[in-house]
Amino acid sequence: MAGSSHPDMPTLAETLADFATRPLAGAADLALARRMETYALDTLAVTLAGTVAPSSGPVTRTIAAAAGKPEATVMAVGRITSAWDAALANGAFAHALELDDDHRIAVLHPGAVVVPAALAAAEAARASGRTFLAALLIGYEITCRLGEVFRGSQFYHGVHPTALCGVFGAAAAAGVALRLDRDAMVRALGIAGTQASGLTEWRSDGSWIKRLHPGRAAQSGVLAARLAAEGFTGPATIFEGPGGFFNAFSFGEPIDIAAMTRGLGEDYRAFGTAIKSYPCCRFAHGAIDLAIAAFEEGVRAPEIAAATVRLYRTGVLTYHQEPKNAVDAQFNVPYLVATALRCGRMTLADFTDAAVAEAETLALCRHIETLEDAEFTAQYPARYPTELVLRLKTGEDRRFFNDCPSGDPEAPQYRADPQRLHREAERKSAALLAECGFADRAAPLTAAVAALAHAPNLDALSSVLGAPPQTAKVGTATGARQRTGDARL
Repeated sequence: MAGSSHPDMPTLAETLADFATRPLAGAADLALARRMETYALDTLAVTLAGTVAPSSGPVTRTIAAAAGKPEATVMAVGRITSAWDAALANGAFAHALELDDDHRIAVLHPGAVVVPAALAAAEAARASGRTFLAALLIGYEITCRLGEVFRGSQFYHGVHPTALCGVFGAAAAAGVALRLDRDAMVRALGIAGTQASGLTEWRSDGSWIKRLHPGRAAQSGVLAARLAAEGFTGPATIFEGPGGFFNAFSFGEPIDIAAMTRGLGEDYRAFGTAIKSYPCCRFAHGAIDLAIAAFEEGVRAPEIAAATVRLYRTGVLTYHQEPKNAVDAQFNVPYLVATALRCGRMTLADFTDAAVAEAETLALCRHIETLEDAEFTAQYPARYPTELVLRLKTGEDRRFFNDCPSGDPEAPQYRADPQRLHREAERKSAALLAECGFADRAAPLTAAVAALAHAPNLDALSSVLGAPPQTAKVGTATGARQRTGDARL
């Protein structure tokens, strides 16, 4: 087993701590860290926009009612509380709209956990913008590598990989921001691991616990780093020990422990993180891409007699032909495909109570069959093969296929144009912030993120993120404010 307890071999936590605490000083290291600007911009915009979600009001009120030392920013409120409580709030906001980034092979959302933890710890420590970017790089890398050990198998057993794996990345990111040494970083990872939690029972009724998961993981990560800084101990064998993470959360599934260290420091798995194009389950994005492609090729919903979606097994998507509620709609393949076929796009407004009950969309849903394909499943999660077959009323069949959805750096359009992903993140953040009542923040946020590499602290960024909205948008009957729920991976 990698990272064994042999006295002459470092444990996995020790290996990761060596990686996390090594100096990032040269031009090449700065270039690596600056690649995180894309993910910083996307996640910060999604988080700020997420403050208008219905679930975010209770979180904000709870934190504000018992605000602690004013050392970190709660989005759209200000620098009002402790770093760990700010991380809790912002992590919950980041996941509230189902638009936060995700990693195809790790099958989790790194940004919603790592960015809030790094931001809070960096603000509290008065760290530089460059240190913040380095914290993101380390946090994403550890989160994504741990996710690749399991490749989504934890979902089959009722636990949420984003929360379970993310707590380690949050602790590492916070540790970088707080400038922990190697031994303290080992302790932080050990303390983080015992806090790993997150159940998938949100599926039963569309409740909001899923949104809380990244926040709790971010909060736990900041707490772990701070306790470690004060000398609190945690096991160096937190991953591979008999009472450690792998034994607790592998559930007898095959896992790839070597993924934790294979190519560490050379092959950065963090850069496989995708920017989400649609506010719904990432596993369905390939099908949505295909439905939009059909629309763009001139196919219209009234012409469709039946549709079949063939994809891989995840244990997350739903296939019944009428969504139960707005949360279920974000996982429900017939609803997502029907909406894309009817409208040629997908936005936050498609996940209101009114939209989910729209008669024409539901009528089309009843003609959409979803099938799990064994051959496609064998390729998952390295690829996300998806086929859409439309039987037109003329008797003609139209077939569409892809195996890597939009927003993923491995998709052909991004491999051919590496800067395209960042441009799309800029457009997405501007459009989303405008839709959610923060149009005035788009340009300042983009500028603040672009200046991070040379910023002495995060004050400029915090001022953009913490200012209250100019108009009261929460609760109005438009777009995101009308939403009753979300969820996803």
